Amino acid sequence: MPIGRVAVVGGSITGCAFALAAARGGAEVTVYERTTGELADRGVGIALHVDRYVELEAAGYIDDSTPWRNVVGRQWLVDDGSSPRGRLLWDQSAAFRMYNWGQLWQGLRRRVPAEVDYRGGTPVTLGADGEVVLPDGTREHYDVVVGADGYGSAVRTALFPAAVPQYAGYTMWRGSCAWEHEPLDHLISVCIPNGQGVMYRIPGSAGDRMSWGLYSAVGGTDNPRPALLELARKYFPPFWADLVTATPESETLIQPINDLVVDAYTSGRALVAGDAAAIARPHVASGAVKGIQDAVAFETACREVGRDGSWDEVLARYQAERHPAGADLVRVARAMGYAMVEDTPDWTVMTPEHMVDWWAAQHADDGFGGHALGASIGSR
Repeated sequence: MPIGRVAVVGGSITGCAFALAAARGGAEVTVYERTTGELADRGVGIALHVDRYVELEAAGYIDDSTPWRNVVGRQWLVDDGSSPRGRLLWDQSAAFRMYNWGQLWQGLRRRVPAEVDYRGGTPVTLGADGEVVLPDGTREHYDVVVGADGYGSAVRTALFPAAVPQYAGYTMWRGSCAWEHEPLDHLISVCIPNGQGVMYRIPGSAGDRMSWGLYSAVGGTDNPRPALLELARKYFPPFWADLVTATPESETLIQPINDLVVDAYTSGRALVAGDAAAIARPHVASGAVKGIQDAVAFETACREVGRDGSWDEVLARYQAERHPAGADLVRVARAMGYAMVEDTPDWTVMTPEHMVDWWAAQHADDGFGGHALGASIGSR
């Protein structure tokens, strides 16, 4: 890595991964996080494909010290009155590790070296090339600025003002509740007309929890909660409907589903990463993977360029590796969203054979769970 100073704007999962990547290369690193304190209460569940976990563990970004729950398959269910938990349409093979968002962030935060200057409660903006503007107007110059500030990225707005998230036409109602039943080792998908319910077990601070989400265009109304409650009661099997509808409102949130990929991941001496660079619909189950992989690619580029190379070379390598991966992930997620929410089949007549063909038509296996690190995808 060229010797220098690196600013990371955003201190959540992607930001901590980049702080670790830059510090490993010997850079002087400062992280600017706009919120204060622990970020443990943000989000609910996070899925990591087992193959992606193996890669990230080998790269030294995560390990088994962070609690997780195993998933060996995905059960697609429909409510036809035959069972409180629904009728099984398809038992799909799937290998994932399920995490609590806050616990995954804490694991990455602990890995950030003590010499990294992590400044909580410090919202910043991007100034001239390589400059960060602090709340009091002070400007600090860096060799590289990393925009890891998420969905509403200030860095992305400064670099690519025309890159605005595009609403997909539906939302996900998300929540988590206590899970006091058997150790569930499947991801549950509840199939409803023009919608989808997704549920999986995650570790909590005091026992397991069920992280759930309901995709529907109903969420676009001014006050969607009553309509979403009615949707769950009407179409979910009773067991799953009770879990969702009994979740306190304080444990839920409405997440608009959007698409975005920037024209380039770099501009001047700045780069964007994670959701600041590409917003893929959650159907693809790779949100955390994408951001951490961006950091791994940055570290790899720094190592390949070496101390005698230039930051321009680092950024060029990062762009070549990560921009195609992000764009392709958004493509796959759009196809999955169309099939799972926007134009669903008549679930009641689907057979396991139909489900296999339906899944293949989405090209979902091209990106479900995220791409492998270093995968060649530019020709897709």
